Amino acid sequence: MAIPFTQIPDVLLVPGQYQEVDNSLAGSTSEIKKALIIACKSAAGTAPAGTPVRVLSDLKAAALFGYGSPAAILTRIFLALNKIEECWVLPVAAPGAATPWQKIYTVSVTTAQQGGAAITVNGAKIDAAAVVPGASAEEVAAAIVARINSEVWLPIEAEAGEDGEFTVKAVVPGTSGNANSVTIVSEAVGVTITEGAVTQGAQTANITPLFPGLGSVRYNYVISDFDDPDNIAALATELTSRFGAMRQIGGRAFVALSGELGSVSEPGTVLARAAAINNPHIVLVPRLTNPQLPGEWAARWCAIACRILADDPAANTYDLTVTGLASKVELDADTRQIMLTAGIATCRLDTTGNVLIERLVTSYTENSDGGRDTSYLDIQVPETVDAVRTYINAEAKKRYKTWKLASTEENFGSGAKVMTAGIFRSFLCELYQAVFIKEKRWCQDFDGYKSSLIVEVKSGSKTWLEYSHQPNLIGQFYIGAGLLQFK
Repeated sequence: MAIPFTQIPDVLLVPGQYQEVDNSLAGSTSEIKKALIIACKSAAGTAPAGTPVRVLSDLKAAALFGYGSPAAILTRIFLALNKIEECWVLPVAAPGAATPWQKIYTVSVTTAQQGGAAITVNGAKIDAAAVVPGASAEEVAAAIVARINSEVWLPIEAEAGEDGEFTVKAVVPGTSGNANSVTIVSEAVGVTITEGAVTQGAQTANITPLFPGLGSVRYNYVISDFDDPDNIAALATELTSRFGAMRQIGGRAFVALSGELGSVSEPGTVLARAAAINNPHIVLVPRLTNPQLPGEWAARWCAIACRILADDPAANTYDLTVTGLASKVELDADTRQIMLTAGIATCRLDTTGNVLIERLVTSYTENSDGGRDTSYLDIQVPETVDAVRTYINAEAKKRYKTWKLASTEENFGSGAKVMTAGIFRSFLCELYQAVFIKEKRWCQDFDGYKSSLIVEVKSGSKTWLEYSHQPNLIGQFYIGAGLLQFK
């Protein structure tokens, strides 16, 4: 048997003891999972737009993207819930012509008594602004403005005007600020706070030109703050390309849909928007009419779910608690069935209103002919397919680097680095049984897999080995249906 040395030459004459060190059989095949947040930065952020950057702390996020910006807020949320996966951010600049969402308030005073002004921003209460006895309308307005601006992580800022008027507006201009909800109520006798006109933010950034800047780096999980149809379509195109055979750097994205559930025939409703997406790599998170920002829903769902899926892409995510989210309304089973059929993930509530993930489906519901297709129903399917493919590719590269290829099955001698169809078939069977079934529990039915295998050297080629295989993915125990016939 000839030992295949790579560093010790056959013509060596100098006496001595020589040993090469080869690590090709050591270690395990794995990857560090990355999460990517796509959101707007503010003008105060120092990070260049369009360049992905890794972030390790919320204070760094604030410096890079600006306090109160969607990029900083979503990064802070993700890092608070998940410190295992690498957190990367693709900062997006607001369009130059963008204008911010804003809301005008007016304070009127008769004789102000001791009290405060209660402030609620996107469903979260902050400490009230103090009202001192005898304060004027301008002084109360100034106190509210100061109180809001002291909360640097809020996505809004305030500005005092004249005659007791003040304005609350989004930190970053554009349509993303239109999801903000702000309520300010006087709790002081003699002071009235009146809501005035609301101006919607205008202009939405286009994220399509930013995707080439991501290069060939794999981002396993993506949180997008952009929920408009054009940007969701662009994200779907990019994810499909990344999943394809020529790139093989697939990932799954979380995007929140807001508004009334409605129906497929009602333009602008959640069901109508979901019907237009149909992508196996996008999970639609049902924010609906809840007060927290859409990006917060997407970030919290992703941070919780990807922590489980990163360790096991086939893991059941049922009943995971989405920390930090609560709701007062739980959708009934019939409504959730409609949502799941439409490709929208569902949740339920515990006894205190906390959100629990029920079923993480992808938005893929129809094949190219318009027929119902459940092949990518649950997120675990594309996750596991990606994991199986990645493992096979990595293990093959590690074991068979620098091997030759033969189209015959003859005996080339023990230790020969010659690949044949039979050797590769044995390699696939070994991985399937020892790793994908027994170790990882991603797959099942070894006999069926073995019988499905076709491995051969491409006709007329001396460099190309091709194969077809049919892994039988393990499923999720979501439903137990029984018939109880009592007597």
